[in-house]
Amino acid sequence: MPHLTRRQFLATTAAGTAALAVRRPDAWAQDPKTLVVAWDSDVDTLDPASFKTNGGYVTIANTCDIPIMWKVRPVEGRAGLFRSRPAEFDAHLAESWALEDGGATMVFKVRKGVKFPSGRAVTAHTFKYSFDRGLLSPGYMKLIFPTLIQVSAADQFQVRDDYTFAVKMKAPSPMGLETICLSNNAIVDPEEVKAHATKDDPWAAEWLKRNLAGVGPYRLARNEPGVEIVLEATPGYWRPKPDFDRVVLKLVPNEADRVLLLKRKAVDMVAGRPGLTPKNAKPFENEAGFKVWSVPDTTCAYVCMNQQKPPFNNVLVRRAVNYAIPIQAILPNVLYGYGTQMKSPIPHLTPSHLGDYSPYRHDIAKAKALMKEAGVQTPIPVDLAIRVGWPTHEQASVWLQRELEQIGFKVNIVKETDATFRQVAIKGGHTLSIESWQSWVNDPFYHLTFLFNSKSKFTNLSFYSNPKVDKLIDDNMHETNADRRAAASREVQKILIDDAAWGFLWYEAWTRVMSADLTGVEKRWDTFERYYAMKRA
Repeated sequence: MPHLTRRQFLATTAAGTAALAVRRPDAWAQDPKTLVVAWDSDVDTLDPASFKTNGGYVTIANTCDIPIMWKVRPVEGRAGLFRSRPAEFDAHLAESWALEDGGATMVFKVRKGVKFPSGRAVTAHTFKYSFDRGLLSPGYMKLIFPTLIQVSAADQFQVRDDYTFAVKMKAPSPMGLETICLSNNAIVDPEEVKAHATKDDPWAAEWLKRNLAGVGPYRLARNEPGVEIVLEATPGYWRPKPDFDRVVLKLVPNEADRVLLLKRKAVDMVAGRPGLTPKNAKPFENEAGFKVWSVPDTTCAYVCMNQQKPPFNNVLVRRAVNYAIPIQAILPNVLYGYGTQMKSPIPHLTPSHLGDYSPYRHDIAKAKALMKEAGVQTPIPVDLAIRVGWPTHEQASVWLQRELEQIGFKVNIVKETDATFRQVAIKGGHTLSIESWQSWVNDPFYHLTFLFNSKSKFTNLSFYSNPKVDKLIDDNMHETNADRRAAASREVQKILIDDAAWGFLWYEAWTRVMSADLTGVEKRWDTFERYYAMKRA
């Protein structure tokens, strides 16, 4: 099996185009049945209940099947590109599903004949073990299940017979089927997991950091941290064999290197977040041999104002910040058109989005008047924290710095590694920062509860707290009347906009640059690629 280290890979690529015509930087790049992807994320763990990195999600999504999946449909005018629509699902390891008890019980018929690599059958018992593990193991699904589908005990996951599995929720939930679509619900081989469990680690979380126990279109052939993930087509897979025999995911942390490798045909595609920034993606629109596919997404970029810290505990100051944001300059000069102005904290693709209420526009005179009305003493020194390696945030921070200083702030831009940024943010250590959030479930109350409910301690990073908003979220999280639920969502959005809960920046587009011959690209609500349907035209 051909292999080069990342350093050798990049060094060989730099030898030049002529050399590449004879000697590719990696033998993978010469094989038409191999898809080579450069990405910017490594794998933290392959435990479906615990992964946090993009690398972990993508690897699991391509190697471990789930009961049902978000359906995709063709994107008009983009032959070969597919995307999800709200509340549409496809059968997967469950060949069918139904709702009982007025919607409070989800019943799944397990597809017969599917086997794990061990040869053991996928059954309702394996479904139950996998869901039990999510609820009871140390990962974060033990928090997700009670919040989203009101399941807090393992006996709510029920085996009716060898091929019928049921989830008995406390009450009907609009997010029931949506939650089942998460790749966190990968069905794993119970015997394989148990074989690597210990007294101190009964769910084999340590073993699953580097190993897989599921079945999917691809299996893990190599996991070399800091270098690459190699996936190979699974023999005897229950669906038709994927077109690509192999997918190689090369970790390339430096964006300039990702651009170079793409231009020299050493990789077929750049993925990840940010993958390629808008500035570097834009030129490929007119470059022969490449295509740029960009569609609207639910990713939100926003100015996070810590409302536990002055002066951002003052709503007038927060409103002033919103009037100071030069969004009409940021969209063309930072996003190059690959994004849309944020008009509400709920994404524009999410049902019940309120796009015509926000009064905020760039108006320095209005911002200054609000700062004066707030009665704060200026200049106000403040650190604006951003992540290293997030160029759009870095570029936007410079625009923000200039405008905020016009209204009385003295802004110091502080760059932190992703790990440091996250640790400081969770602890409430930032006063002002640029944040990003993408809701894996495209539901308004999924989005609202994690970002604005005062009880959400690790995701409500602005430390927003409003009892009325909490009650509206709690009362409508599982509301089954669509009209009432949508009305409550719009009411919450109005309050959040009036409260200037965020500094509203943009909704980021899902953008991928790839070889022009690639087709069968699928974009789902969680934004992460599945390579099963991809092929060369």
